[in-house]
Amino acid sequence: MPTDPTIAELDKLDDAALQALDWKNLGALNGRLLNLHAEGMLGNEGAAKLPRSPILCIDNIDVIDDDVIEASFEFPAQLNDWGFDPKLPLEMLFQDQLDQLVGFWGARKVDGIGRALSSSKCVLHRPIFYEAGSRVNYTLKKKKWMLNQQTGTGTAVFDGQITDGNGELILECKSLIVGILNPADVMALRTHQGGMLGVDDSKVHEPQHGLVIPLYDESTVSIEKDDAALASVVATQVIDVDLWPLKFHFRGDPVVPGNFGTHGMIDLVKHVAAREFGVSAAEFKSLATKKFSGMIFEDPKQIRFELLGVTQDESGAVVAGVANLYLETSAGERIVEDPIYTFKKITVA
Repeated sequence: MPTDPTIAELDKLDDAALQALDWKNLGALNGRLLNLHAEGMLGNEGAAKLPRSPILCIDNIDVIDDDVIEASFEFPAQLNDWGFDPKLPLEMLFQDQLDQLVGFWGARKVDGIGRALSSSKCVLHRPIFYEAGSRVNYTLKKKKWMLNQQTGTGTAVFDGQITDGNGELILECKSLIVGILNPADVMALRTHQGGMLGVDDSKVHEPQHGLVIPLYDESTVSIEKDDAALASVVATQVIDVDLWPLKFHFRGDPVVPGNFGTHGMIDLVKHVAAREFGVSAAEFKSLATKKFSGMIFEDPKQIRFELLGVTQDESGAVVAGVANLYLETSAGERIVEDPIYTFKKITVA
């Protein structure tokens, strides 16, 4: 077999033959290789893993080298084969695929656990919903790779975009930054914050239907106003070991996907846009920056969403100047004083 087998050649191999390949040096990987990676069966048991399906929405990595990643995904032709509620807006699920691909690229450079850290401007050009048989393509171009020789960790920076099967732009993100962290450091943080690896993932391979991304409890939404803007908006969401994303993201290292928190924050802006500004059926348009400086493990607690300086601009778009997400005990006491997620200029219209 050539050094760089094609997707078609990989598809002819059984799982044992795929496991014998050096996934860190292949120029393309098929879906079964990606699923084996998610299960930790490519020699990556104690290191970075892709999420399991349905959170993983990548069929193939068609090209991967030192500078470029090209991957693809096709929505199932039958709705019963799609794990999510078809009415769910999917922009943050699909942005998460860009982060996963950058993390996968970095995990080929150094051993460790991948975590999305930040990005600059993210712009949605058209909404993403389930569409039977439609195709999306992911293209990422490297801007920088920073290797820490002393710790054996690294940080990858890529620009990324998602296009449809006709090459039309759907979503673009600048400076996606993903770190490959020391597993001992992640475990130390998990222990400090109480996450005890208590998630039951025994049924992850059963068919999933109608899943939605967990959101804040609407009954907890509180709004404070001033003359110029909505001074603050807060809401909370309960976290426990039964939260469904923890079963799929990641095996042996359960953590709520950062972009699911982003989804919740965007939904809160939409909620406020409808309730306070009369903007019904608002859609996400853009955000200026996002920063993840902590993780949501599975220990029982709550997270607090906070929007600051929510205004409506001349075009009618509603903008949250700053959005923070905090970790708290169930009694509302801060586990970590600073926000673990921070966003700027989340815009919906």
